[in-house]
Amino acid sequence: MGGRKVQIIVLLLIIVGALGVIVKQLMPKQYTYETVLIDTEAKVLYKALLKPGTKFPVKSPYSKKKTAYPAYQCMKCGAIFPFVPPPPPKPGQKIPPDYGIPKCPQCGSLDVTVPKIPEGKKFIKLK
Repeated sequence: MGGRKVQIIVLLLIIVGALGVIVKQLMPKQYTYETVLIDTEAKVLYKALLKPGTKFPVKSPYSKKKTAYPAYQCMKCGAIFPFVPPPPPKPGQKIPPDYGIPKCPQCGSLDVTVPKIPEGKKFIKLK
């Protein structure tokens, strides 16, 4: 009789394990994307994996605070700067044509790109 109880327990464990695998397969995937962020307090440019819809600022591993924003580099003057998303417009407020577009704070150019971090490096300390 004792052997029969062990068989039942083993069978139940197999069923529970199989159900766990099935549930995990049915759950939606958590997609991420790699981008370059700038910690505005620690002055560090670094690569990060983010989930779509991430709200900024995010916590930086360098300052340990919510001081990291998407980083951009001006193609004209070379300035590296954080893109701080503008607050949403108030109802009825006219939206400017360049709303939400990264713009160089030094020369005003809209010709910007994501800065490159050299291969093999995880971060760059800025001046």
